[in-house]
Amino acid sequence: MKLKVSNASKYLKFLSSKELIEKTGSAVNNTLEVLKVGDILMLNSANTNYSFGGLHRVFRKAFEKAGIAERDVSNVLILGFGAGSVASILLEEYKISCQIKAVENDPEVIRLGREYFNTQRYAGLEVVEADAEEFIRNENMHYDLIIVDLYVDFEVPAFCHSPEFISGLHRCLAEKGMIMFNKMLYNYKTRQEAHELEKKFNSLKGSVKVLKIRENVVNKVIVFENCGNI
Repeated sequence: MKLKVSNASKYLKFLSSKELIEKTGSAVNNTLEVLKVGDILMLNSANTNYSFGGLHRVFRKAFEKAGIAERDVSNVLILGFGAGSVASILLEEYKISCQIKAVENDPEVIRLGREYFNTQRYAGLEVVEADAEEFIRNENMHYDLIIVDLYVDFEVPAFCHSPEFISGLHRCLAEKGMIMFNKMLYNYKTRQEAHELEKKFNSLKGSVKVLKIRENVVNKVIVFENCGNI
């Protein structure tokens, strides 16, 4: 009984520590919230975490399992920047010296990132306001690491599952580069979509492994390593 009371007390303390800093919305995201939980600022949509909460922990674990610290990474593309979780892990936690191009299609998310998360502090970071599908279609650069974390609330846009988009990612990958594609699994539809994504990556010339990471739900991170561009 004492354990239950203690756990309940900790949970109530956690809830009471949540402070809403700003609530807003945009044409892309109906609801965006900047929350302070203890000493941590987070960016959330209506139903999921965009930056510095559960998503941050997912990528910490994914990078560790994928051996990012041991890789030669000088040029990174992040599709779905949010408030900079992935950039923070690479530049501040791993202390990787790299150039990062980050694509984010919601100008309100970009504003919140600058205003509350100081995203402009990252040396070598370029944030591009653009649609990821169009960006990949027209991009000519090659990247050592491509992170795909594209969500509108808890839904991955349909174009992310298309063969054309996957092929475009592969075309933008350096000779020994890596793609990490994050997909949340919370119902039959998302599990099937993840399975089909895995099949599409397996059709490319390279190696594929799947990392399953549990936070609030299971995240499947598909990791593709290039064996030479087509």
